[in-house]
Parts: sequence; structure tokens; C-alpha cells
Amino acid sequence: MKEVVPADNERKGVNESRYAIESVMKTLQVLFSFCKPPYRFAIGDLEGLTGLSKNQIFRSLKSLEEFGLLRMEPGGQYVVTAMAYNLALAAESDIPLEELAQPIMEQLQQVTGETVNLCCLSEGQSIIIARRHSKQGVRLISRLGQRTPLHAGACPKAMLAFLSLEEQQKVLDMLPHYQKMAENTVTDPDQLRIELDQIRKRGYSISYEDYEEGANGVGAPIFGKNGKVIGAISAGGPSHRVGVELIHQFGDLTVEAAEKISRSLGYFREQSNHL
Repeated sequence: MKEVVPADNERKGVNESRYAIESVMKTLQVLFSFCKPPYRFAIGDLEGLTGLSKNQIFRSLKSLEEFGLLRMEPGGQYVVTAMAYNLALAAESDIPLEELAQPIMEQLQQVTGETVNLCCLSEGQSIIIARRHSKQGVRLISRLGQRTPLHAGACPKAMLAFLSLEEQQKVLDMLPHYQKMAENTVTDPDQLRIELDQIRKRGYSISYEDYEEGANGVGAPIFGKNGKVIGAISAGGPSHRVGVELIHQFGDLTVEAAEKISRSLGYFREQSNHL
């Protein structure tokens, strides 16, 4: 729903965090590569896993070894030491998704200047559980608790694309029974299947007025510690303001926000395009 309000703010510039130390981020990327089997790696193995240079990996490994988090075996492979258990003991458990995502949602809203929604996946539907409305004069308004099927809209399609093929097929089979939300809503299973493949490849969904007339947006999936999609985050606004020139920029920002939330939930992916 679009709403006209008196306030009108200029869009803020898109900036990466000025407080993050690049070398530290890369060292943490190396450390968390050990979360995957076989849990022991040589420098050459990590080069392929992380995409980092051999020199950077060597410095990171030696720093982690010096600190006591890693040790090198006689064969030249590194393993995590028992010191890592201290981090596990200090980890938060089962914090609500909307509480954990709050500061990341606010940051995404500030850098895009548009409405941000946080959705969870429940019984094959998308539910809006948190939102940050744009301060623009004309903006998108979302309703907390709103339930929608997964075939249209930024958050729903982002979640659907990363479900198992079996779960996706259940939605595709139901397409003839689902409501056509807008003129651009896809109702052909083969066409939607192609779009889902595109979403998986680029990492985010695009909604060009397929859920609501005059509204465009992007959505990215959020994963739990078990690696399964549990929700999504989106950014969107009126189509006259959020056009093709901004969509992909918003897409990258939304993926970054989703990855931050996923990592806070305990999910780790070997390589991130944002490091």
C-alpha cells in the first residue's frame, strides 16, 4: 500500500561500514572455514575455499596459531584447538529473529531510504514479523502479521528459491489455485521455475510490480544454523523511484544484510562476496 505523508528525506549515500578492519574480516573468514568437513586444512585447501591470496591466508593462519585458536599438525594441516569452546559457551541461544535483525534492518533502511520488511517462513507462507517504513513522502506501507503465499513478492520469492526442490514443487503445483496479486504476478509454473533459478544464481529476488501495482523491491534469504532458509529481508519502494538503475544496488545491500543476520543465527558460508 502506498501512503503520502508530509515528510520527505533525501536518499542517503551507500557506504560500507567504516569500522570494519579488512584484514580482521579475512582472518575470521579463514577461521570459520574450519566449520566444514574435513575440519583440517592446508594453505592450498583454504585458497580454494576462501578465494583469498596465499599470502593473506598464511598471515591469517599464523595469527590464529599465535593466539591459540589453531595449531599445525606434523603434515602441515591446521586444526582448531579446544580454545574455541570458550566462544561456544558465550554464544547467545534462541534470540528472536526480529530482535536480532533490528539494527541491521535500521541500517538497510537508512542506506536505501526505502521500506524494509523482515519475514519468516511458516507453514509454506511468508509472514511479516518486523518492518522499517521509509521516511519518503510516497512510500510502501506493510502490515505486521501479513501472510502471503510464496509465488509473488520480494521476501516470498527469496525464500521459495532456496527451499528444497520438493518444497518448491508443492508451491508450483498450487499456482493455479493462488490469487493473482497484480498484473505481473507469474502464474505459469515453468516461468516461475526459471525465475527461481535466476534468484539462486544472483542471491536475491526482484519484484517488479508482481505483488502490488506501482511497487518494486528486492529480497534476500536468511538461513538458520542448520543451513535451511527460515526467513528473508527486503527493501522496496514505489516503482517511479526504485527503478532498474537502483534494483541491483539494493539487491547487493539486501544480500549483505541477510548474510549478517544469518551469521548471527549461526549460519556460515565458506565464501562471501562482501569481504
